[in-house]
Amino acid sequence: MVESSAFGSPKLSVQPDVRVLGAREHNLQDVNLTVPRDATVVFTGVSGSGKSSLAFGTLYAESQRRYLESVAPYARRLIDQAGVPDVDSITGMPPAVALQQQRGAGNARSTVGSITTLSSLIRMLYSRAGDYPDGQPMLYAEDFSANTVQGACSECHGIGRVYTVNEQQMVPDPSLTIRERAIASWPTAWHGHQLRDVLVALGYDVDVPWRDLPKEDRDWILYTDETPFVPVHSRLTLSESRAAIKAGVEPSYSGTFVGARRYILDTFANTKSASMKRRVAQFLTAAICP
Repeated sequence: MVESSAFGSPKLSVQPDVRVLGAREHNLQDVNLTVPRDATVVFTGVSGSGKSSLAFGTLYAESQRRYLESVAPYARRLIDQAGVPDVDSITGMPPAVALQQQRGAGNARSTVGSITTLSSLIRMLYSRAGDYPDGQPMLYAEDFSANTVQGACSECHGIGRVYTVNEQQMVPDPSLTIRERAIASWPTAWHGHQLRDVLVALGYDVDVPWRDLPKEDRDWILYTDETPFVPVHSRLTLSESRAAIKAGVEPSYSGTFVGARRYILDTFANTKSASMKRRVAQFLTAAICP
């Protein structure tokens, strides 16, 4: 803090020390002490001597308690509250931030802010201190979180990275036909056969080289989000399938088509199988969300 002297030149004012009287939190026994401000202070002692009870259970708890008195009840639930300390009085206490000693449980959504809970305080500050244009709804703390539906980016859903899939990854050898598994990203075994059969039922020729298919057809097969459900004559060519339909042959089954990109993204996001996740991951390219 800066204030003016009698001669007009600025000088630094001295912050009052933090004074604690009668601290009795946990194993503290009416401890009185003075903690200097604007200094690095270390509490040392053997295990069980009351270091954490003094630093976290008393000093930080009192600072947080005073802060929470100015916070709306709905917002207090965003903060892990330390409780009311057992102490006679504390004076000179500034606003405080506590970083607890703990192991961070890391995941894709973890940040320094979320692990230390600082992000909760910052989000609440934004929601209380913001100026909103006329006619705009008020924003709440959840609106500033990448881990909530309200605040997350609609493109990357708060992860910060987006995954793209291109034709070269999905179809590494365009000289192959779909029946010869030109679409390498499709599943193997029965599901892959089923997707091929559904394509035939939809009128696509799976027995010509991939590169010879019209670009419009290739783009739809790879990138469509449509999921048509159609009757299928299994393991037939396009001409044989058309002949079977014309002759009134009973379909083998009915199947659903899923585009190659959608299959990759859905499998990567939802599968419980580590091996399947690894398989589809090879067709993904990760980039920072714009």
